[in-house]
Amino acid sequence: MTVIDLGERRDVDGAAGPGPGRFLRRWAPALVALLCLVTSAAAAPWPAQPPGVTVPAGPDANLLFVEGALLVAEPSGPGTVADGDPVSRLAAHRLPSGRPLWRVPLPAPGRVFHAVRAGDLLAVGLAGDRTASEVVGLSTADGGVRWRGEGQLHGATSAGHLLLSGFAGSSASVLRSVDPATGAVRWSQPLAFEDAHLSRRDQRISLLTVLAGGRLELRDPDTGAARAATTVPDRSRVLTVTEELVLLTDASGVLSGYEIPGLRRRWSVPRGPADQPDVYDCGALICVDDGSPATRLLDPATGALRWRSENAALGPVAVEGRLLAVRRASGGAAEHVLLDAATGRPVRQLGRWRAGAPWLSADATTVHRRQRDGRYLVGRIDERGEGVRVLAALRGVVGECGARESFVACRREDGGLGVWELPGDRDRKGRA
Repeated sequence: MTVIDLGERRDVDGAAGPGPGRFLRRWAPALVALLCLVTSAAAAPWPAQPPGVTVPAGPDANLLFVEGALLVAEPSGPGTVADGDPVSRLAAHRLPSGRPLWRVPLPAPGRVFHAVRAGDLLAVGLAGDRTASEVVGLSTADGGVRWRGEGQLHGATSAGHLLLSGFAGSSASVLRSVDPATGAVRWSQPLAFEDAHLSRRDQRISLLTVLAGGRLELRDPDTGAARAATTVPDRSRVLTVTEELVLLTDASGVLSGYEIPGLRRRWSVPRGPADQPDVYDCGALICVDDGSPATRLLDPATGALRWRSENAALGPVAVEGRLLAVRRASGGAAEHVLLDAATGRPVRQLGRWRAGAPWLSADATTVHRRQRDGRYLVGRIDERGEGVRVLAALRGVVGECGARESFVACRREDGGLGVWELPGDRDRKGRA
């Protein structure tokens, strides 16, 4: 359905308002045009359901998209998978065909929480309630184990090396770089992971920020070498790292921004009532949840307050100078609104949508909702900030949809997981 915002009339003289006849004469052409537009929009069908496949997956399965494949990790226990196999198993399916590639016993106890592809190897991170975290290198061809090591998998660098952290047989926590082909350690350093922050670009680790012993460093994640370093006040803590700033707080109660790549302190402002506020990237601005009722939005160039946001969650989705705000509503759906990033003024209401399921979604711009006729609409926030593009109308799904790249996956009513490749030509799709 197309919605046209006619705005508010502000040129009417309240002392001498027009009579009904004058009002109808003035607005008749606009009303006729609006009626025609709404009628044509109502007649326009939603996009057809794209071709899809069903992948076997129990209700407790853990699912991960990994560069052209879908991983399905089934927990152990009778009846948890379709064949009643009591052994925990990991299966890989090619996308978009859904063709099974292999299915093997889970190579270590625990739950799969992360997977990274590096060439012909798949690095899988597992963690259990009673077992230490472990990383296993599998062949992408048959799922065979090539190597295994203790530690938590954090991802791959731009050059394809893996970063792990953990004790690895030592009494001190160690951050280490690993060759994905063999599992051999390339470099390592005793370092608590809470003292390190990993910056990502295109889902690859691009920068390592380390704060330990009053020293702030920027390091190359592939070599471990320091690119820049500076001394910071005592009891400092890194809160977040954006494209251009390292943001930290210290015992004096200030929030400071240090420039990347030189680490020159650019500005300092009062931190707010919280000892450790939630600071995150909000497009061209910096969002600060400091324990007060409103979120502060700061100018990254000066630290100055631009505006405040109340009763809405803000995120890094920014399109054409607009910022996405989410206002929670009943039933799990939420009101999505685009705000002017410079002022916080609402510029477009997007309606009620659900975000992607956390176990699958890596795309904050893809949303979904159920229609009254039972169909599930899957849409993506338009890159021009003009609304939500409806890309598919799905039937036979119960929800729990998530998206990654060009794929969307939803739990099906008849069991299993439906996977669809979203159409690429957005200009020919509907808009909600």
